Amino acid sequence: MRPDGKTAPSDLQLKIVLHGTRPPLWRRLVLPSDTSLGTLHDAIQVAFGWHGGHLHLFTDEFGRGYGDAARLTDIGPGFGRGVGDEYATALGDVLAEEGARLHYVYDFGDDWEHRITLEKALPRPAGAERTVRCVGGRRADVPAEDIGGVWGLAEVLELLEAPDKAGHGPHGELVAELRAAGYDPAAFDRDGMTTRLAQLTPDMVSGTAKPPARDRTGHCGVRWLTAEDVAPCTCGQCPVGAGVDEPAEGVPVLRPVTLAPQEDLVAAVRGVPLFDAALRLAAWCREGRQVTGGRVLRPALAREAVEELQLWKLADGDSPYADAVGRARALKSLRSAKDVAVLDDPWRLAVDGGMITISGGRAWGGAATDFADEDLLEFWAATMGDLLEEIGETGVLDGWHGELGELTAGIADGLVGLLYNAPDDAWADVDDLRAKAREAGENGPEFDLFQALFAASFRQLGKELTLLGAVEYEPGDGDDPAEQALRTLLNAAGGQELGSSGTSAVASDRSRDDRRGDRMRLTPLGRYGLRAYLMECGVPAPLLGEYAEADADALLQGLRGHSPEEMRQEVEGWLRHRSAADAAVGLLDACAGNDPEAAAKRAVARLVLAGLDDPRALRVLRKAADSDVEGCRQVATATLGARSGQEARVDPARAEAAGLWLFIDGLSLFVTAQEGEELVRGFLEHRTTMPEALGHRVDDLWRVEHPATAQVLAELGEGLRGVDKQLAKRMRAAANKARSRR
Repeated sequence: MRPDGKTAPSDLQLKIVLHGTRPPLWRRLVLPSDTSLGTLHDAIQVAFGWHGGHLHLFTDEFGRGYGDAARLTDIGPGFGRGVGDEYATALGDVLAEEGARLHYVYDFGDDWEHRITLEKALPRPAGAERTVRCVGGRRADVPAEDIGGVWGLAEVLELLEAPDKAGHGPHGELVAELRAAGYDPAAFDRDGMTTRLAQLTPDMVSGTAKPPARDRTGHCGVRWLTAEDVAPCTCGQCPVGAGVDEPAEGVPVLRPVTLAPQEDLVAAVRGVPLFDAALRLAAWCREGRQVTGGRVLRPALAREAVEELQLWKLADGDSPYADAVGRARALKSLRSAKDVAVLDDPWRLAVDGGMITISGGRAWGGAATDFADEDLLEFWAATMGDLLEEIGETGVLDGWHGELGELTAGIADGLVGLLYNAPDDAWADVDDLRAKAREAGENGPEFDLFQALFAASFRQLGKELTLLGAVEYEPGDGDDPAEQALRTLLNAAGGQELGSSGTSAVASDRSRDDRRGDRMRLTPLGRYGLRAYLMECGVPAPLLGEYAEADADALLQGLRGHSPEEMRQEVEGWLRHRSAADAAVGLLDACAGNDPEAAAKRAVARLVLAGLDDPRALRVLRKAADSDVEGCRQVATATLGARSGQEARVDPARAEAAGLWLFIDGLSLFVTAQEGEELVRGFLEHRTTMPEALGHRVDDLWRVEHPATAQVLAELGEGLRGVDKQLAKRMRAAANKARSRR
């Protein structure tokens, strides 16, 4: 630490991955912590071969954006609003601790997405030169811009690897130029890149820029399923799935979770049959194996790989490779490795993950231990993220389109959210979820249709995630009768397939009451992968204990959505890192302000401050209660007023006034969010718990000197019309008095 109490400048080692590239294209850069995000932008442009002709935007883990607001505004009115100045924001302030992430997108047409992770902070010796340098990476720069993003890049690389393919089409000219220039997509010149980066002069910023307001809307359309959602309308208009334009308040507040140690997660990845098979294939190709023009093993080698590596163990029960006789017959008639699912799936995984590279007509791999643990875990998480993104767009049932396709995609997205928010080791049971919907009185043809789609999506999602080791999945005894009827109807109507569970006819003939439904639960590896996906989507996904060394402002923002027990654990860990007096000062400082964020923090701060019994903390509270800082004064006064005896030392009338101010303050959150029903519910709940403060003083609420008093009272006056006409009239009268006082 420096004498002024601020963190001493250091160098930050960042890993930057171009999302969606297979094999992964990434760079490891080192930049000063006190340089700006603008310098990081310049470094990324150099490190990936970009030319800087398109717009870009950074997004942090809290959904806050940073960039060039003036240029972003050119896209459309208001687009750059709320975006922080990247050249006034210190890199170390946004990436404040190891593991912190940042998202960078370049070119909003091609959408080149970069995932930035702070791997570690490196102490910088006094007087050392401030530089930007490259210390690692993989694969060559992107050969051109405006080629359609990662999908266009994949097509260009495929054409480069297949000389026999025609050089026409949108990328024909580019491919010809790259071939003539000897472009090698697998080449990476770290020294040359460091030389280019050395031409950058990292600026220095104070790190005092105020972060932009949080825009918590993620780009992945994540939405959480509750028991009530198991029975929505199927009109195609209701919000079963959330789109990218969903308002910020629609982003879920996630419960904090704990993650398994990295070494356990890596071991779990290596134990996933599909990934284990890919690693064994890579080792099998260590000396080079001949491939066809389609970049797959020649048929004779494919047969050898299936038998020697026992890849047939990946086969489903209905696969011809599941038994020895069927396997021998299938291998004998094999004409292409693409026809062998038990080989094709791990082969594609190995090639996409860079475990196997193809050059000179041969496939070259390495030993399983050659693939670094952190790279393997990152690749696994990216693979799961790709699956979840595809599910969010198309659902998990093949061949479904239109409104039904969107509905199944929404169901699958909601189920993923339900799995994440479930307690550790808790099973999600399809029958339990549907029973809750029936208890709510749902029935009718639309409900039956949704129930069948829900059961089918549940089953297929369980199978898909099981392949990655993300869930434990236990199939039920057989098909649901409604699902069977749906299969018959759809197959007859349009040829769309609704897969069978593969269970016996005897089991499926059981009555609904006797039948045991499918169930699944997240594995520790699945929780890790799902959290990585959520973070990449811009959805805050807190870890229990991650705020231990954070400031009070960050703590109060993070505690929203915690259960009482989770909040207790988080606060106890936070208090262990500071004195009670410092804790009280920080919490009260965070209570200042008139915006909704400040009001939300005040509600949480009162709960935390109520547990501080240290005499030094009480002295801080008494001092704040006598201050003229709005928000801080009321929180301190109300907290002291709730205490008994000499500890309080506050006039009861002042404590009651502070309580009313905070009451209006809390209700103002619902007004801001335009949630009229929640506003009325909040008022009625407080009315029963604070009878003296409210029951006898409703007509005097207009006297509360809060900036939102008139608006809150007016909204209550309207919202209470159907609940209590007399009370609604008194509220409207009080609102008029509050307006006239301005």
